[in-house]
Parts: sequence; C-alpha cells; structure tokens
Amino acid sequence: MKTLLLLVTLLTATVSGANAQNTTASTDTLSTLVGKWTGTYEGDDSGNFELILNRESNKLTGQIVMLPPDGNRYPINLKTAVWQNGKLSASYTDPNSGNDVNFSGKLADPGMKGSWEANGGQASGTWQLKRADK
Repeated sequence: MKTLLLLVTLLTATVSGANAQNTTASTDTLSTLVGKWTGTYEGDDSGNFELILNRESNKLTGQIVMLPPDGNRYPINLKTAVWQNGKLSASYTDPNSGNDVNFSGKLADPGMKGSWEANGGQASGTWQLKRADK
C-alpha cells in the first residue's frame, strides 16, 4: 500500500511539474513575441509594415501598421492573434476593401516570416519581419 501511495504521489508530482513547465514555455514565447516588429510583404501586393503585438493576460492583441511610400502610417487593429504550436496566426479587416486579411508565420532567426492571403485566397504572398524594439 505504501508503495502504491508513493507511486501515485511521484506520478502526480511529475505531471504537475510537466504542466507548470509547459505553461512557463508558452508564457516565455508570448513574451518573445510581444513588441514592435518591422518588415515587408510581397506577392499580389507589396510594401512595408509594422506588427505591434501586446499581451493581455495570456492573449495576444495588437495592430498592423501599413507604411506606404508617402510616409503616412495606417494603423489597423488585429481581429485575431493566436500563438499555437509554434505558429502565429492573425487577421485584420482591410479598411479599403472590407475584406479579411489572414496571415501566419513562425519565428525564424533573426525575426519572423510567413504567408498572407486576402479576398478569400484570391490574393496572397509572403512576409518577413525583424524585431524593431530590441
């Protein structure tokens, strides 16, 4: 009986420790993502942009800031922003067309890179970002 109790106690401690480690890892990753990123997008459309990610509790929020050649800044709030399984997935509504733009990507030394699509997949391309605030 003592052996069974000891085994259950050790198993419980191991599972609890593993869960705490996973929680810390995801929190650390969110901390890595939070901040200002700057880069380019290419494909059916191209240009420069910033991605500003914030953390509220354990959720990501933020903005895309389009940077056209005229020097103006066009901030757009993200509708969604999720970090899951090592991948950032986010979306926003294009203020000109009213269509959703979806993008996803991964951390890639020295920044992030991924792909985007708009108009239900009729427009698409790639993007890359580097950390702007560190």
